[in-house]
Amino acid sequence: MNHECWRRMHALAAHKRQLAFGLASLGLVALIASTPQLLGDEVREGFGSLDAASPAWLWTAAVGFVLSLAASGCAWRSALLRCGGRTSRLDSAARYGCGSLLNSFAPARLGTALRFALFARTLDGEARIWTAGGVGTSVGVAHIAWLAALLAFGAVTGALPAWPLAIIAAVVAVAVALAYFTRSSRPRGRVAHVLDAFHALGRCPRAAGQLLGWIGLATVGRVAAATAVCTAFGISRPLAAALLIVPALELAGTLPLTPGNIGVASAAIVFALKAHGTAIDTAIAAGIAFSAVETVTSIAFGVGSTLYLLDGQAPGFRRYALVGVSATGCLALGAAFGATVVMPLV
Repeated sequence: MNHECWRRMHALAAHKRQLAFGLASLGLVALIASTPQLLGDEVREGFGSLDAASPAWLWTAAVGFVLSLAASGCAWRSALLRCGGRTSRLDSAARYGCGSLLNSFAPARLGTALRFALFARTLDGEARIWTAGGVGTSVGVAHIAWLAALLAFGAVTGALPAWPLAIIAAVVAVAVALAYFTRSSRPRGRVAHVLDAFHALGRCPRAAGQLLGWIGLATVGRVAAATAVCTAFGISRPLAAALLIVPALELAGTLPLTPGNIGVASAAIVFALKAHGTAIDTAIAAGIAFSAVETVTSIAFGVGSTLYLLDGQAPGFRRYALVGVSATGCLALGAAFGATVVMPLV
């Protein structure tokens, strides 16, 4: 058996394992959703508290998630343009949304790999996948910078540990050093193109500021969604609670084991709300609702994104009409989910 045949068989086996793991995760989530009593009285009471949620605020949460997804796509664009990429804000948001759609159904953030592949198509050259990987890394560093600000708030209140701040500070320091020392260099070899984004951002502080601004807007959207969910359940000081929920979710999402990080994300929200002083049944209900609305919004946004990309050869008016219909459908699905699914779930 030659090397190429062995490589293909190995890749096929890996894909089968990923598919099996994803299906098993979905089955486990479905089992828990249909029989919450398996997890104990507190979880069953949490499911029972879902009918206290306000549909209007869950709709607002869906809008916040849409804002976060769209701004994240625009953050990719701001870095890609500096590396020679050709893409619009709508196109970038659509490519990012396709990754979110895959993450809703697959574990281990496989949607991130899809984003790299889709954004690489906006670049030229044989090393474009390496450049796209560097762009994704720069976006991740910007995301970590905003996470540090939220973690600092949690550490000051005593609700979240302070030690992750040291790791984040080290990561940001390395990224800043890379941007500074590569600003005048030229890539040698294909792998070296992974530093293209840092080279461009180091040469143009304004571009770095734009990237941070878009990620900041994405963070605001996510905080707004968390605030809306907390308000939907009557949690006191909902903004303060949201500022604890979002960093807790980011830390819990470091190793996503289930599709959409379902279950793990809800547990992180319960942890944050318990530190905030929220009753356990309300905290569980808010965690379930947050994960459910985010998942449905990501699916709706991802489906619209996929349709937009598939219709890329259509006239401009038709594309914009499709985006409008998709966005409206996304909001409608989020609202319908809150009004007809989350509340009567039990």
